[in-house]
Amino acid sequence: MPFRYYARLSRSQKATYAKSDGVPLLRLRRAEEVRPLVRALEVALGSESRERTQAASDHLIRGLTDALGIRAVRVEVLAARPHARSGELHGLYEAPRGARPTITLWMRTAKQRRVVAFRTFLRTLLHEVGHHVDYTLLKLPDSFHTEGFYKRESSLFHQLVLPEGDAMPTIEDVAKRPIEQQLDRLGRTAHDLAEAIRGQADAALSRRPDQKNWAATEVLCHLRDTEESFMGRFHTILAMDEPKLFPIDPDRWADERQYLRADAEHALRAFRRRREESLGLLRGLAAEAWNRGAIHPVKGRMTVREFVTLMAWHDDNHLDQLKRALEGRA
Repeated sequence: MPFRYYARLSRSQKATYAKSDGVPLLRLRRAEEVRPLVRALEVALGSESRERTQAASDHLIRGLTDALGIRAVRVEVLAARPHARSGELHGLYEAPRGARPTITLWMRTAKQRRVVAFRTFLRTLLHEVGHHVDYTLLKLPDSFHTEGFYKRESSLFHQLVLPEGDAMPTIEDVAKRPIEQQLDRLGRTAHDLAEAIRGQADAALSRRPDQKNWAATEVLCHLRDTEESFMGRFHTILAMDEPKLFPIDPDRWADERQYLRADAEHALRAFRRRREESLGLLRGLAAEAWNRGAIHPVKGRMTVREFVTLMAWHDDNHLDQLKRALEGRA
């Protein structure tokens, strides 16, 4: 049922309202890669530092716009909320003609000057991103608060904040584990993947849960090819001092190498072989080699140890993605 203000809209505005109301869901491509940014925002907000919250909000919003395939939006985090006639103003989306859109967020309440609860702040951030989505992804001339709008906001929230017990470990969680435990994780992955696809028909393995997320076969191909990339980076780091690494483009690989048409068992065998080679190299490293580093194109300087942490976290997330794809869940 339309909200009460619907009756005051013009005919063209009502048509826009109907289009907005008819889209209840937004699917994030590789949501598992955005979730650590949510955790980082929670930590930043808990520090009560505006600068840290600004940086974490910017990283999360860039992760969301990348995952949704829309243009970036500027974000500004301010201290105390101003008052509006209808109450405290939580957030604001502005898209002036000829200028870059901006999301403004306030991290403290107007009256008590207390830092807002994390979920409230996250919901506000997603709400303002929702307005940006209306204009850039849905191509609507106006962004109305419809039932569909609030459902889209909620769908983003539930893809990013998993129920207790289902939450994937963050990369910070993985980094706290002893290196031997991380290597053990790497050693189990091929077996875990084999168990997950055992008895699955080719049709199930090549079925995507939706238009934006990979099928199980594509996940296996991705793991196979990124394993080769990790190995190449290790050899480069061990041979050179502080080399600059080139970025990779997994989506382009998936398209150009036709992942969806690949044989899942063959991809798994190739991954297993490459992983065994990686583990052979890593387990034979001298102690000082673990601190050798390279300049990652996004993350900055990373050591061999930090790359192993990234691999272990990457395995956990893509194993979960593969299982969800087989269950028909994005």
